[in-house]
Amino acid sequence: MFRAAAREHPCETGGILLGVYVDGQPWVTAAVEISSVDRGRRHYKLPGGTTQAAVRNARKSDRRLGYLGDWHSHPSDVGPSSTDLMSLALISVKHPQKPNPTLVVVRATAAGHSLDAHRVVVVTPRKCEVTLAGDLPPPDPPSPQVRPR
Repeated sequence: MFRAAAREHPCETGGILLGVYVDGQPWVTAAVEISSVDRGRRHYKLPGGTTQAAVRNARKSDRRLGYLGDWHSHPSDVGPSSTDLMSLALISVKHPQKPNPTLVVVRATAAGHSLDAHRVVVVTPRKCEVTLAGDLPPPDPPSPQVRPR
């Protein structure tokens, strides 16, 4: 996310967050950048229909991965806008099968880049802490299928 934000500065860029839930908390293992023609210095819009394709592609390498939320950059030291937070809340209302979606805003600061993370809790976006947890353990090998005799 930091490299993408720096590369696209002064315009915004973004994409989706992939990973798993562990004890009800999101464990982001990948941030996929998705190109958009609807972007500029003050906005980025995820193109329709790109999320599912990105999730399917990620599941080719690890079937456990799923959509956790969205991310985008801000070319200045500004956290999520009210529009960003409203969009996050709408994801949880429009797609109730995606519990507590997460939004990460990568802000440009004088010292580099910083992350602002928010997560929907009971339909309200709330600021959350980012903890570096490392990679997921390798997936269990598939169980051998036993054929009845």
